[in-house]
Amino acid sequence: MKLKPRQVEAFRAVMMAGGITAAADAMNVTQPAVSRLIRDLEDIVQMTLFERVGARLVPTAEATQFYREVERLYLGLDQIAQAADDIRLHKNTVLRIGSVTSLVRPYLHRAIIDVIGDRLDIPLVIDVENSRYIWDMVDQNRYDLGLVFGSPRMADKNAVLLHSSNAVAAMTMDHRLASRHVVTPNDLLDERVLLPGRNSPLRLALDRAFSIEEQQPISTMETSMLNCCYFAAAGMGVGLVDQTSLRSAGAQVMAIPFEPKIEVSYYAVRPVGAQRIAVLDELIARMRSMMSVEELT
Repeated sequence: MKLKPRQVEAFRAVMMAGGITAAADAMNVTQPAVSRLIRDLEDIVQMTLFERVGARLVPTAEATQFYREVERLYLGLDQIAQAADDIRLHKNTVLRIGSVTSLVRPYLHRAIIDVIGDRLDIPLVIDVENSRYIWDMVDQNRYDLGLVFGSPRMADKNAVLLHSSNAVAAMTMDHRLASRHVVTPNDLLDERVLLPGRNSPLRLALDRAFSIEEQQPISTMETSMLNCCYFAAAGMGVGLVDQTSLRSAGAQVMAIPFEPKIEVSYYAVRPVGAQRIAVLDELIARMRSMMSVEELT
């Protein structure tokens, strides 16, 4: 299997830009050229990477997983080719759970201890990934349970709401904004703003909120929700996060409501039509209980 750098570049451009047109603009080539590179790549890796849904080009579950490997290994094309082979031949043999970082501790960690404990008859694999990756893995029955940030896509999922809250601005207790009743995008123009990654639904909503301002913050840092909390507690800037992430991080910060209000929801998602698994029902119930009363036991 021999990949060409231009094929990988086209694939990365489509995944990042969200479509052929934007990818072609980014690569400064024609749309047919990008389409041809993608078709050639699909022939080489022997996988369908994109499907057309109406006017949209939607990445397949394999494309999402391949993209993750490409981003990790793109300097070594031989390694990328091997990753494609591994993805295509992957078979799920154990009970697999995918979770966003914010829900691992204490919620998933505590729920597994309480529900499964010392039961040796339940093999588990627990992956910590971003929500987009988890949604696609659930779609393909690669995960038996996904714990994700909320999204409009939940309408077509077998989803259970775990908890909802609004976004907050996290900062040190002595920060100049710590006495505010609310924090708006305009208040943050002279601050380093700590933002969740671009695959987070919260980030998408924050980008929309900041887009209406004539100016943008003088400095930003993009990282995980938990790192936003840690860096905010260390005085590195103002983190735009949610209460669940703050509790998960155990960060000692002042949390001020952010406006415009942005709802942050967490869901447990299961493959549509999948057989019910009692232990997963128990895990979900335990997590909902902990999150609803904001317990950190």
